Amino acid sequence: MARLPNAKDALPKARDALASLARELRSARPLRCALAGVGAFAITAGLLLRFYAAPALVTAPPAYYGTQVLSDPHATYFNQATLTTKKNATLSDVNTIRGDAAASTGSTVTWDSYSYIWDPDNHVTLSSSYQRAVFNRQTGELLDCCGAAIDDDPRIRQYGIAGMFWPIGTKKTTYMLYDTSTDRAWPAVFSGTAMVQGILTYKYTQQVPATVVQKLPGTPMSLLGVPGASYTVTANRTYQADNTFWIDPRTGIPVDVDEKIASALHDPADIGSLTVASADLKMSQASQRSLAALANSSAAQIVTVRLTGPLAGVILGVLLLLAAAWWPRRVASDARRAAVSLVRRAARKNSRPLYPERIIPSPQHPPPGVLPGTTREAPRAASPARWSVPRRSAGRSSRCPGRGHRCG
Repeated sequence: MARLPNAKDALPKARDALASLARELRSARPLRCALAGVGAFAITAGLLLRFYAAPALVTAPPAYYGTQVLSDPHATYFNQATLTTKKNATLSDVNTIRGDAAASTGSTVTWDSYSYIWDPDNHVTLSSSYQRAVFNRQTGELLDCCGAAIDDDPRIRQYGIAGMFWPIGTKKTTYMLYDTSTDRAWPAVFSGTAMVQGILTYKYTQQVPATVVQKLPGTPMSLLGVPGASYTVTANRTYQADNTFWIDPRTGIPVDVDEKIASALHDPADIGSLTVASADLKMSQASQRSLAALANSSAAQIVTVRLTGPLAGVILGVLLLLAAAWWPRRVASDARRAAVSLVRRAARKNSRPLYPERIIPSPQHPPPGVLPGTTREAPRAASPARWSVPRRSAGRSSRCPGRGHRCG
């Protein structure tokens, strides 16, 4: 049955639906602006973190403090107190590093390093040294300024990279590594990779040739192993070493160190000699674990600052901007569908019949206005609401008797 909407009742419903749509769009506008603003801020923060903050944050810590211990249980050294040579003794090299945060700047770091070699069993100290190092916070390059000194002597020039801190993002190349025993920088050559405490490290080897580091006047030749000699000479104390460093390339932190050192006294003619110290100093497991933990922690912070943080900020910002662009369309679509649904419901509720019934034309039901079996038009009914189909009266012929007679 066909129905015609009642416009008088449906139009107010439509106006209410459109008003509701407008209210929905107005309420979504502040949320859209908020999403767009937060998204733009997240993208900007991510880019600033990667290209501005990361270079300033990924550096050597200015307030670092740590102690590393290297030892050899089968070392040999000369005891100056008893003038005897001690063999199979335990020698330990203790190096304590303390960062001077007050002296550090935005591009440089100042670290104080105190190192001494001693026999912990007999409480004999062989040597000690103090280094105040000023170096670049990212590359580890030593700077000859700002109070840098060796044993409180600022005239000693420091150059190369500091052995206590290597460049962040260490490369497979040769570095000039400063040696405090000879006050010179010697090449440290890349020699492969190795796993140390679960970290893939770069291995570097450094050979320090025999170098005169001290002159000792009044040294008896008999002390240098020349029998029968009763005169003294100015002996030369030499130092040489074969050092191996295992560096975490992510952070530039030395995870393991091995120092094969040899120090001896020689007369000028090189007739006699005396072993001052000979040891293969290896880093203790406790020091390795401590440095490995520091390396892993620093590497995680570097990844967060350089990759995870910026990437998360950009992705979050893009998603928020897409949400800001999609939200009003979704609200408008939902409100439009709600308006259409309201109008349709109102139309169905307030509709009236157009025709009481509908007759489908067929041989049994001819089109309106035509008599069955003829081409004559049927008389029009008084009411246009129905079609009248003539019925035959009882006892009459089905054929019309002729003109002038009324059939029907």
